[in-house]
Amino acid sequence: MKNIKLILLSCLMVMLTFSSCDETLDINTDPQAAPNANPNALFPYVFTTYSARTVTELGTRICDVSQYISNTFNSPNRGNVSQFLTGNAWRVYYTDVLSNLSLVIRDAEAAGASSNNINAVAKIFSAHIYIQSTSLWEDIPFTEALNFDQFPTPQFDSQRDVLLGVVALLDESIQLIDTRDTSSEFDFQVGDILYDGEISKWRILANSLKLRALMLLRSGGEDVTTQINATLAQPLMSDNADAAFIPYSGDPGQQNAMATIISQFFGAGGNEVQNIFGPGDPIDALLNGSGDPRWDLWVARNDLPAPGNDVFPNNADSVLSNNIIRTTLPDMIMTPAEMDLYKAELALDGFTAAGDAQTNYRNGVRNSIDWWNGDIPGFTGTAVAPADVTAYVNGLATPTANDIFNEQYLASFLMPVLSWNHVRRNRVPVLSPPPAATIPTILKRFTYPVDETGANPNTPSNKLTEDPMWFENL
Repeated sequence: MKNIKLILLSCLMVMLTFSSCDETLDINTDPQAAPNANPNALFPYVFTTYSARTVTELGTRICDVSQYISNTFNSPNRGNVSQFLTGNAWRVYYTDVLSNLSLVIRDAEAAGASSNNINAVAKIFSAHIYIQSTSLWEDIPFTEALNFDQFPTPQFDSQRDVLLGVVALLDESIQLIDTRDTSSEFDFQVGDILYDGEISKWRILANSLKLRALMLLRSGGEDVTTQINATLAQPLMSDNADAAFIPYSGDPGQQNAMATIISQFFGAGGNEVQNIFGPGDPIDALLNGSGDPRWDLWVARNDLPAPGNDVFPNNADSVLSNNIIRTTLPDMIMTPAEMDLYKAELALDGFTAAGDAQTNYRNGVRNSIDWWNGDIPGFTGTAVAPADVTAYVNGLATPTANDIFNEQYLASFLMPVLSWNHVRRNRVPVLSPPPAATIPTILKRFTYPVDETGANPNTPSNKLTEDPMWFENL
């Protein structure tokens, strides 16, 4: 089964990884979507199309916005957002991913309870895409987004309404899972490259994404106390076996683009030889000399100084290790450490349902270390002894809010949108704009693509890229 999936994934990625930068961007016409919605065909296409854009463009071009990498290519971190970057991400999210998922949802709803699992998975991944999209653009089409016949020029919903809508969408998906007809259920194991058709894992992901959305709503000033307490009572990610990611086999056409950029444009030997991606200043400040095992797992030549903000490394600097920048690095959507650290934050704020702040804090740190210490697929580094991990975690002091926020930042390493959200939501770590920036802050938002503003008169006027989003209210 795994071989079939990897062959299919490889074929799709050959077509997707190096797609053109000037493809049609307009979401206001019917997409070239499949005539039917066979989940075992469409799910791999949707997942790999999403991931190809995430790692080739969002991943390699905004990973220095939150400064966990020192510098990258064609980045908008100085305040100028390329129309190719915004347009391609917009097109992939709406036309290639959400529109095709809407077909899956349409057919699953027509099929009834036997396809509740399919319906739920399509809605869960749609919710993830909407969270990503509002994190990039703030106000986006949601309510009218995919009904092209009725709404050819969809209205844009506020970020608050999008996030509330995402919570409702995830509630629907959980209800679908809980009421599915298991006696005649559609088998989508072949198409499910995240969880092999294990619907209980999708239910955990739905609850966990719901908490992610609720934390953004709470940061925006929305009173979601009741919803948070209800979500804390549900199963959330707690073990790295629950992590959601798109796998990469490392075979030709099925490689993480951060590594293939190095081999194709610079040469052999990986990042440690070619000096492309260095650790950002916050990574150096938080980990260097701390005893945290992630310093050795993430950073090579780590007895040397970090290259500095907005600077590519050279042989006199530390670099990210080949264990990190590798062809088999999965595209991570969510890991359990995120949930542990949300619970630590909430416990510190008086949510008794979240449990004990220090216990959750330590669980989050351990889960993050264990993920990079061998739980992550394709691990190639030298593992840190479990006893050393335990000693480090057990030695952590009772956390302050800033301690928790710093760990949220570290636990989102190589998840660029999530990391950016943590920095904008918590203002921790404190980041200065890079040298020669055109704005007085770090980048706060993307601008809407030109093709969308030209085709849809309901597109809002672009705000300055330094203007904070709604969820940054607190």
